[in-house]
Amino acid sequence: MNLKEMEEKIKRLEAKVRELEDIEQIKIVQKSYGYYMDNLMYDDAADLFTDDCHAFHIQGREALKASFNTFTTPRFEGTKKLFLKQQLMGIIHVDKEGKTAKGRWNMLCLKTDYVGDDLESIISHGVYECIYRKEEGIWKISNLVFNSSFQTTLEDGWAKKPVIYPKSPGDVATTWASGYKMPLHYKNPVTGK
Repeated sequence: MNLKEMEEKIKRLEAKVRELEDIEQIKIVQKSYGYYMDNLMYDDAADLFTDDCHAFHIQGREALKASFNTFTTPRFEGTKKLFLKQQLMGIIHVDKEGKTAKGRWNMLCLKTDYVGDDLESIISHGVYECIYRKEEGIWKISNLVFNSSFQTTLEDGWAKKPVIYPKSPGDVATTWASGYKMPLHYKNPVTGK
C-alpha cells in the first residue's frame, strides 16, 4: 500500500467512525425523547427538537412544547401514572455530509390511562419515521411522523378493538387492521429494492 492509498483508507475510516458516532448520538436523542415523555418531562422532550421542527402536525419547538404540556392532567398524579414507551428496532441512516439523518423506530407502549371514567391498562404500538439535523455539532429531531397501528385495553386486545379513542377518523384507517404499512425511508440493505 502506497502513501496515497493509506491516506485514502484513513479518510474512509475517519468518515466511518464519524458516522457511527453520529448514529450513537441520534439513538441517545431518540431514546431520551421516550424517557422524557414517559416521565412527563415535556419541556425536556421538546428541547430535543429543532426550532423549526414539525411533529404531530405541529410546527415549531415552542408550539410543540405548549402542546406537550397540555398532556398533564390531575388524573395522572401519584401512582395512577404509568408510561413505558419502548422505542425498538431503530434503523438510522446518516447522509454523506453528516448533517442530516433519517430513522425509523417501532414504539411499544404500556400505560395506564382513562377510558371514560375508568382507569385502564393500555397497550399500543406504532412507528416513528424521523428526520434528524445536526446543529452546531448536536443532533436534534427536525421532523417526527408517528403512525399508530393500535391502541387498546389489555382486556380487549388489538384484534377486537384496535383503537379505543381515535383523535380523528383517519386514525382508524391507518391501524394494523386496515392493512396500512408506513413507507420505509430506505431500501432493502441486501437486494437494494
